[in-house]
Amino acid sequence: MAGPAPFDPAPTLGYLPCCVEGPADWLPKAAYALRMLLLPLGWAPRWVDRPSLKALGTGIYYGPVAKGWPDGVLALPLHETTPAYFAAGVPYAAARVRWRWNGTECWPALFGHPDGSADDPVASVFFWLAGWQEHTNRARDEHGRARFADSLQARLGIATQPPVEATRAALARMLGQRGVPVRPRRWHGRPWALCPTIDIDYLRKWRPGILYREFFLYPFRNLSCQSPGARLKRLLGVTGEMLGRPDPFRTAFRRIVAQLQPFGTGTFFFKAGATSAHDVGYSLGRTVRRWIEALQAAGMEVGLHPSYHAALHLGHLRRERDRLAALLDRPPLSVRTHYLRWIEPTTPRILATVGFRIDSTLGWSDHEGFRRGTCLPFQLFDVAANAPLPLWEMPLAVMESVLFVRRELGADEALRATEALLEACRRYGGVCVALWHNTLWDERDFPGWGAHFERILQQASAKGAFIADLQSAIKNWR
Repeated sequence: MAGPAPFDPAPTLGYLPCCVEGPADWLPKAAYALRMLLLPLGWAPRWVDRPSLKALGTGIYYGPVAKGWPDGVLALPLHETTPAYFAAGVPYAAARVRWRWNGTECWPALFGHPDGSADDPVASVFFWLAGWQEHTNRARDEHGRARFADSLQARLGIATQPPVEATRAALARMLGQRGVPVRPRRWHGRPWALCPTIDIDYLRKWRPGILYREFFLYPFRNLSCQSPGARLKRLLGVTGEMLGRPDPFRTAFRRIVAQLQPFGTGTFFFKAGATSAHDVGYSLGRTVRRWIEALQAAGMEVGLHPSYHAALHLGHLRRERDRLAALLDRPPLSVRTHYLRWIEPTTPRILATVGFRIDSTLGWSDHEGFRRGTCLPFQLFDVAANAPLPLWEMPLAVMESVLFVRRELGADEALRATEALLEACRRYGGVCVALWHNTLWDERDFPGWGAHFERILQQASAKGAFIADLQSAIKNWR
């Protein structure tokens, strides 16, 4: 059975009697999924056997015995085809989906009786939260990342809908019909939350690589498409920007902190090493120390942004965490990998091993939306070990570079795409974890990014969100 873990919030209402039966290999999966289903509703399972549940007359049964239960027991039938599917390790066929209407939108039921007479919310939730589709579909991009185009969400057209939350809402209605009260958790008294997070990939813009791009590559690339006047104008503009004012990335850092403070707090992820050409290394010297001091004074959280290869290398990860910890009053608890690299089972295992307790990597690198089907915190599950990990996920919903660069959206389109995510999180009492970089307000190379950050903060605040860093958010999810 799934045991307690750090940051596992105490139940609001108490412990609900639950009995899970089925094949031995399926039981840890089912117990984990049922626990994750109940936690946001204010309950935690108290595991009992079948006779005890019948004697108590209230609670949840999940297993093959669907009939003969007292009225106060919610019996969720487990069909033999469900454990068989997970044992086979094959990709999920979208044709299996049955669509359900919850009064406001359609949501997919992935498992249940083959004739459609009963759904299996436990199996569906396990499929999403454990990232089962990424274990059966091994297609990856050049960085080893799962691609949105290969996901079930892409095939079903539900990138911005969290099916886990719709499934949980259906479970809440069924519990209410049996006299089991539910009280959805709130965020420091607020109905939903926004977690602004900032990845500090660079300390400054004007680095040797950027100077080479601007003064050597750009002026002589595609000469037939550029007039001499246009090339000269850009060179003069870049020279003036470089010499005439402070570095825009350093200015952006200070401006982000100032913009955040009236609304709440955020999490800033710093790098502490470079292990690849994909990393732009920087020293944890005087500049970083000043920045961290300013963040701590403002009540912000500091987390680690591991280098490219540290996502797969325990030694690199531990060294980088220790370097950052030396600048803090305590080791960092929150983490997000560089390039959103996530290779199971290695990445989550080593993150937990070195002491991280909150991750926020699991979003897509090429599309906005809910990669694990949820907008609420959940404990990660090690599929290979068939057991939960002591690591909680604050699922990443959107990254500004996905909207503006990979999806090539305009400013208004990017805002509308993010607003759809905010609305989904508000509707289901979830958390929208959003990622920006300290490149905001650099209108030459990143036009519209700063305005997007400002507008999202304003809109979330106007709609009643609790705006907080990752650690504060999950601690105040009660």
